[in-house]
Amino acid sequence: MSQLAAAPMIEPGFQSPVDDANHVFRLALKALAHPGTIVEIARPTAVPTGVLAGGLGRAAIGVALALVDFETPVWLDAAAAPVGPHLRFHCNCPILERPDRAAFAFAADPAHLPALDTLPLGSDAYPDQGATLVIEVRALASAPGLVLTGPGIDGTTTLSVDGLPGDFWDRRAALAPLFPRGLDLLLTAGDLLVAVPRTTSVRRS
Repeated sequence: MSQLAAAPMIEPGFQSPVDDANHVFRLALKALAHPGTIVEIARPTAVPTGVLAGGLGRAAIGVALALVDFETPVWLDAAAAPVGPHLRFHCNCPILERPDRAAFAFAADPAHLPALDTLPLGSDAYPDQGATLVIEVRALASAPGLVLTGPGIDGTTTLSVDGLPGDFWDRRAALAPLFPRGLDLLLTAGDLLVAVPRTTSVRRS
């Protein structure tokens, strides 16, 4: 009985698993197809308090529930670790102790991100094996701060991100010579999500 009492309480995921997963999947694709465009993810309809205790908002949780499955190794930073039982139950995904084999990495404490080159970057033959890094930040806005260019962007677009380390974009730029290897980036802030794939160039405005 004591072991049962100690087991973490698993809280609800999507209210309508198939419809909600498809809805979030389409929004994530839209964000990836149009880097710098902020989308709002309002599913799961209710994010239980215990899940939010992991430091990830609705958009990050929704992405995980829609895109992660039993074949998707996941790494969570220390701040996001409380979400582990929730994802393990609803997604049946392996939770890794280190990020070096993760397909998806979730970070709720951007100030203590691992070195980006410690995440899988794929190979020249299989660049799709590079990880997707999901970072919860304080705020996202379509406002001056960063200028994005690249495929899926008509000329340029601007993006304001509050909550990343000051040298983050320099660290990301250091991976550019490795292209097509690299990381795809999803930034989330509560219900908001924006994609910055490896094909997107970022400079400060």
